Amino acid sequence: TELSGADFFKKIYNDNTVDLVLQTLMNEGLKVNSGDTIGKTIIFAFNHIHAELLVKRFEKLYPQLGPEYCKLVDNYVTYAQSIIDNFSVRGNLPHIAVSVDMLDTGIDVPDILNLVFFKRIYSKIKFVQMIGRGTRKSDDIFGYNKHKEQFCIFDFCDNFSFFEMNPGGR
Repeated sequence: TELSGADFFKKIYNDNTVDLVLQTLMNEGLKVNSGDTIGKTIIFAFNHIHAELLVKRFEKLYPQLGPEYCKLVDNYVTYAQSIIDNFSVRGNLPHIAVSVDMLDTGIDVPDILNLVFFKRIYSKIKFVQMIGRGTRKSDDIFGYNKHKEQFCIFDFCDNFSFFEMNPGGR
């Protein structure tokens, strides 16, 4: 049986779950700079307050990385486009963009190495578009002549299983 929206939200909106997701990303995500820095990452959050909690918990878990490392990008953020512009440039902060619907489609950031699905997606077209954020070619990302050959997807909400059972989505 599938959890209702409210029950599902309770499962993903708590410090322990958010901390585990962030720690998994930071420990297992693809890294750059000889493994010192998490690669560009989009975390697809459930809603604005979920995204705020993700950023708050990240800052608590990794204060040494500073407040620009992980940024919220959604329709409530005044300078969202400026954050996206910075995120798009290799070497610039933020390295992690926590997005609510803004980065799901139509953004071209070749350096994205990690995608974190921390919400349920029911549209097959949107799901494929979101995966597409990681498919762009990126030359020399791991050093001279070491190009991007893969990216990592963390699917914390069983979206792949959903689309196996419902190939056309809902």
